[in-house]
Amino acid sequence: MSRLATLEGRNPAAGWRLVAWVLIALLAGMAVWANFAQLDEVSVAPGEVVPQGRVKTIQHLEGGIIMSIEVAEGDVVRAGDRLVQIDLGLSPVNQAELDVKLDALILNRARLNAEAKGIPLDLPTEVAARRPGFAAREREAYDAHKRELVSSLAVQQEKIRQEERKLGELKAKRRATQGDLARLREIKAISDSLLEEGLTSKLEHIQTVRSVEKLQGELATIAQSIPRAESGIAEALERLNELTLERQSIAYEELGRVEIEIARTRELLERADDQVSRTVIRSPTEGVVKNLNYNTVGGVIRPGETIMDIVPVEEKLEIEARLHPVDRGYVQEGQRARVKISTYDFIRYGGLDGEVVAIAPDSTIDPEGNPYFRVVVETDRAYLGDEPGQFPITPGMQATVDIHTGERSVLNYLLRPVLKLRHEAFRER
Repeated sequence: MSRLATLEGRNPAAGWRLVAWVLIALLAGMAVWANFAQLDEVSVAPGEVVPQGRVKTIQHLEGGIIMSIEVAEGDVVRAGDRLVQIDLGLSPVNQAELDVKLDALILNRARLNAEAKGIPLDLPTEVAARRPGFAAREREAYDAHKRELVSSLAVQQEKIRQEERKLGELKAKRRATQGDLARLREIKAISDSLLEEGLTSKLEHIQTVRSVEKLQGELATIAQSIPRAESGIAEALERLNELTLERQSIAYEELGRVEIEIARTRELLERADDQVSRTVIRSPTEGVVKNLNYNTVGGVIRPGETIMDIVPVEEKLEIEARLHPVDRGYVQEGQRARVKISTYDFIRYGGLDGEVVAIAPDSTIDPEGNPYFRVVVETDRAYLGDEPGQFPITPGMQATVDIHTGERSVLNYLLRPVLKLRHEAFRER
């Protein structure tokens, strides 16, 4: 026999004591572990993913015939994405033609403005680069009108110079005639004296008198011609100014008509843009397509009728959970929560971390007559996995919310039934 068997044969209780000490050590270790090991206390509440923003109802004021449907039920869309294209049944407006017309009018306005103000031509760079043909024609028109005006001014200036030369000649002739008349008057005075003394013939005296009268007549004619010449110069100068003002007046008049035409064209363009924009219905926000009421191309949408709903999708999610009244006292705002989306297997895809952000002050009764408290949990993100959109979570999905209400040691958890029995035992109603 072995030594151990020999010892057991001598003292059978020694082996049992060894086993007992081992069991005691294990129980003590388990007790210490149970005292320090902590378990999470959670309140479990079923819930549903709800949109943070209000659901957007997509309608059309005028309605029309469906040309194409760009989305399907459940599609995720972004703000500005095309949803539906419709035909309004209106006469189409040629937007490209209006764009060309507007550019031509803008270049025309620039040319008329330069002519009206008498400044160098400066065409809008962007429009001129876009419409080089129109820009070249406006430059040619500006140069032609400028040459025409310069030519008209040159003709008028030559007329002014002619009138000035004529006036100068009249003044020179007047001075010469005045000199001749002065000399003839002296001769006449001498002839008068000689005639009184009988030293000259009466015929010679009469000739002298006639010469004086002739020069006086010529001087009177010259005196009348000088104001007319001065008036002609003034009229020519006035006409010179009128030529410039007349060209500017014509340019201003045309400029006014062009401004009106530009305004009308822009109004037509706005109407065309509005018509085009109204034929395409776009999403006002990022979200999920719900309640798509039309699926047929060629169908008629009535004015103001709901076409579909867009349920907003945010960077964070809100889970509306139904908390049992028994757990209400343990749940507070700010507590951590773990959200498990029913659509995705929690073991495989995990869950979302969140926080209790709101608790209803009063309970609510569900259709089955069961009371509950509405609890809102906000998650840190709106998707599962590593990449956004890989496993998206959309409003309407069902979820289970584990709200962390505290911690309890394993020992406390094990002793709780005993303690409860202790407090509730030996009582009778």
